[in-house]
Amino acid sequence: MRAWLVLSIIIFLSSVTSSVVAATTDVVIQPKQSKDDASYQYYVDLISLVLEQTQVEFGEAQLVESTSTFTQSRGFNALNMQRLDLYWAGTNEFRELEYRAIRIPLMAGLLGVRVPVIKAANYQMFLQIGTSGQLKALTACQGDQWPDSDILEENGYRVERVTKFSLMYSMLKQGRCDYFPRGITEVYAELEAGDKQGLVAFDKILLSYPFPMYIFVDKSNDALALRLESGLSVLVNSGKLSVFMQQHPVTKTLFPLEKYSASKLFQLTNQSLPKSTPLDDELLWLKIKTSRH
Repeated sequence: MRAWLVLSIIIFLSSVTSSVVAATTDVVIQPKQSKDDASYQYYVDLISLVLEQTQVEFGEAQLVESTSTFTQSRGFNALNMQRLDLYWAGTNEFRELEYRAIRIPLMAGLLGVRVPVIKAANYQMFLQIGTSGQLKALTACQGDQWPDSDILEENGYRVERVTKFSLMYSMLKQGRCDYFPRGITEVYAELEAGDKQGLVAFDKILLSYPFPMYIFVDKSNDALALRLESGLSVLVNSGKLSVFMQQHPVTKTLFPLEKYSASKLFQLTNQSLPKSTPLDDELLWLKIKTSRH
């Protein structure tokens, strides 16, 4: 009887231990901003890869989408309230003061290279643009809470601020703005959607400013921050992040970068970029070399 009891205890403890070891941590993330948010899957796949690469050291984890949608301000507030475990967004000084930034650009800095999406009917008009001053006379649609809007305005560009991402393409179609600057890493995937007829990426003009997309976590979430920093660092140092970008359906069409060598590039400053941003770390950034105007 005693031997049976001891065996039962051993079996019970083994099952408990196994369940603890096998337990999977849920990491709650933001859902898509809208059906137009084609780049969303890139971030989901990249972060999933980071979790997979670090599971030996940190354990099993899986991404779980929140059932709530968030503007950028609400997304950051959700970190404070533990409604989200992480949030990816473009950085600025305030965000890095209030939250912990994983300071590895998720798109190697190319998010700051912007391609004007225009109505195909205006193609010839845009072909006539030779200076940034001519583009500044037109109006860009941009997110109300996006740092991009501040950057554009600080550099003298006219901006129509739009609250919801889902409205921006429709506003462009309606002629309520002249162009919609999209990241070169996301624009082509977005325009593949069936409702984008009559819109084109005018990549003969590029706007460029230093603007890394980071993962942010609450400052108290040290374990997740360490895991993300560790996993992303391995991907960067091994060259796997670059390979990931060149193969992922969202970003692969922007390569090779040499195809933009004849584009006009208008360089903008980003006054809200933290001075400690590691711009000199060549492993973190991909650059497009083109003529400057």
